[in-house]
Amino acid sequence: MKNNIAKLLTILCILTTVLVLSSCGSGNKSATGQTATQTTAQTATSSQPTPEPAPQSAPAEPEPVEEDYDDEAPTDTARWAGIRISSYGMKRSFGEDNFPDPQAMASFADKMEGCYEGSTGAHILIVGTVSEKDWTCRLAFPLSHDIDMVSGRDDDFYEAYLDAFDKAGQEVWLQVEPGNADLVELAEEVMSRYSHHSCVKGFGIDVEWYQPAGTDGYGTELDNETALEVLAAVRGIDPSYTVFVKHWDNRWLPDDMEGFIYVNDSQGFHAGRNTTALEEMADDFAAWAFLFDPCPVMFQIGYNADRGIWGVMDNPAQELGQAILDACFSENDKGIIWVDFTLDEAMRKV
Repeated sequence: MKNNIAKLLTILCILTTVLVLSSCGSGNKSATGQTATQTTAQTATSSQPTPEPAPQSAPAEPEPVEEDYDDEAPTDTARWAGIRISSYGMKRSFGEDNFPDPQAMASFADKMEGCYEGSTGAHILIVGTVSEKDWTCRLAFPLSHDIDMVSGRDDDFYEAYLDAFDKAGQEVWLQVEPGNADLVELAEEVMSRYSHHSCVKGFGIDVEWYQPAGTDGYGTELDNETALEVLAAVRGIDPSYTVFVKHWDNRWLPDDMEGFIYVNDSQGFHAGRNTTALEEMADDFAAWAFLFDPCPVMFQIGYNADRGIWGVMDNPAQELGQAILDACFSENDKGIIWVDFTLDEAMRKV
């Protein structure tokens, strides 16, 4: 994979940021979609210190990841291109009374797919949101049984959307903001509910919202042992399923292991001494991809905190993602996901 001699100098430079992603912007958001005061996760200029990782039991030994690369494969393409969907983010972008219907939502992923040749339209669909009052997880469908720290609703909000994604041939990961709920129980409840959909490809955990009380907005680190328990539960339903784990700080995520996708939701990038804000963003995501290679990665982009970067672009949904892909030099699969908070504006420019 890394036999491209011309890129060795780039690799040497970026290795200084790989273990601690120094240019990473914070992904802190409230559960209502409001962007919190932006801090960088690792830099010396951060307005608040980076919390020390909480003590945890020794993680399970990770399974080795097979390195199977095509040395001639291009590195500037996306495997997936699509959108993030949350009830609060969509309302913020489109308005309370204009929530997109299933066909419109599928069309947004189609537009993203059209921006990246050879990609597959995809969705990060948030079916469980956290309550910041009591740290319960609120699922968007009726529960099959009582689950501690989990609530449901009388109707299924997203069933019709998944039907539309099935028909469109798109791929979906079902994400939760778990709060204090048990991750394995959440995974089993969510994946059992929607396993009949061909579009569903796996489960997702936003680690920022995993046991978040007292963590200064970072959540609790997801260790290898817990992550592998979730993967086993998900694959007990369908062996082809994968699990994505999301954060802006790699130290909060499990090691690179088969079956996992590593999602970076960094935001709030600024120009450095000799770099533009776009270069800082692209280099940060490239370092993330290199760190978790050969595992797949996804990049959530389009936050309001980075409007100074993408707001001047003619077609930000394509131009911003392509700039990131062009900076990547690892050959693992990559996904470009535009966030729902600014989706209406981005789609009007495609």
